[in-house]
Amino acid sequence: MWVGHYAAGLIAKPFAPRVPLSLLCLASAILDATFFVLNLIGIESFAVNDEFSKRGCFPYATNYPYTHSLLGMVVIGIALAGAYNATTTRVKVPLQDLAVIVAVAASHFLLELPAHREDVKITPNDNVALGAGLFDKPATLFALETGLFFAGLWVYTALAPLATRSGYKNNINILRAVVVFMVVQQAHFCFGAAPTYETRFIHAPTFLFEILLSCWALGKLEG
Repeated sequence: MWVGHYAAGLIAKPFAPRVPLSLLCLASAILDATFFVLNLIGIESFAVNDEFSKRGCFPYATNYPYTHSLLGMVVIGIALAGAYNATTTRVKVPLQDLAVIVAVAASHFLLELPAHREDVKITPNDNVALGAGLFDKPATLFALETGLFFAGLWVYTALAPLATRSGYKNNINILRAVVVFMVVQQAHFCFGAAPTYETRFIHAPTFLFEILLSCWALGKLEG
């Protein structure tokens, strides 16, 4: 799953209006971002698999027991909430805001289940791997992910406090540009091909940059 994850960050905004939208969206994708960092330093890995390429999208055989286990997601979510609490200029961050950050990170697990092939686990050493395999049905996945993203965007634009929506309210082109950017990303994810077999030093940094750019762009909706 790709842009569908950002729905969790958008939906979370009404529940944690003082937490930056960019951070909530990062929380929704922090597991993938961490995976690409761990891939660069050799702790986790992924490799192009020709059989997966023929079957559908995300043509990678993966080894990511830490970032793509439910336990790992919760731990990384707690770490992100702790980092926010330690670095924010707010005098005191309410427990609710920190809990929302962790919950958004943990939601990654539920959203991975329909999309992934059987490679998502409860704990890093679990013998049971989960996943319904919509990666092998790109058109269905594209509809699901864009639908999730638009549902999350609707919740944000309809229910978040007005003060947290000034970015696109003052310039509607920001909203239009973000929507186009997200849909294009998802189309490439579902229907594009891997340009090279070099995953560690080309694919991983590219995906990581895309995540960070997406979070920055979504944050612009807020102002």
